[in-house]
Amino acid sequence: MRHYYWEIGKRHNSRNVYITDEADNRIGEVVLSNESGFDERNSYVFTYNDNDSYFLGLKKRRFKDMNVARYRMIFGGELFKLREKKIHNIMNFRVDGIINDIPYVFKENTTGVVEMIKDKTIIGRIADDEIVLNDNAERYEMSALFLMYFMFKLYKREDIPFKKYL
Repeated sequence: MRHYYWEIGKRHNSRNVYITDEADNRIGEVVLSNESGFDERNSYVFTYNDNDSYFLGLKKRRFKDMNVARYRMIFGGELFKLREKKIHNIMNFRVDGIINDIPYVFKENTTGVVEMIKDKTIIGRIADDEIVLNDNAERYEMSALFLMYFMFKLYKREDIPFKKYL
């Protein structure tokens, strides 16, 4: 299992949100995105140090789908659709989708931690203070989990302590 952490860093006169590994190495940065067709306050890009980028955004809502959030993940020139599961999303956070032809579920467990499930196996979890992923997790899986944290906080209507730095 690999452990990652949120870090607030100062660069010039601004502050930034980074993901660091167990050795305190920054592996990438999270920034707000203003992608067209997405909610500008709830769309994010995670960029690795080698400029490999992953986008996760909340689609602008229409009246007919006000109770079910729809998300899009974009990387490598491909777009993947994720959405909240009707009925399941009433009590707990749950997002289902297919990325690279593999079904994924992001759901809140009984302790309030978001778990990432791939083919019915938990491959990662994220909380306010720690991110844990399987050793063999792909970059897009890591990025999806990092960014899904923000969607979880939106669902819970909770503040993100470091969002003001994005």
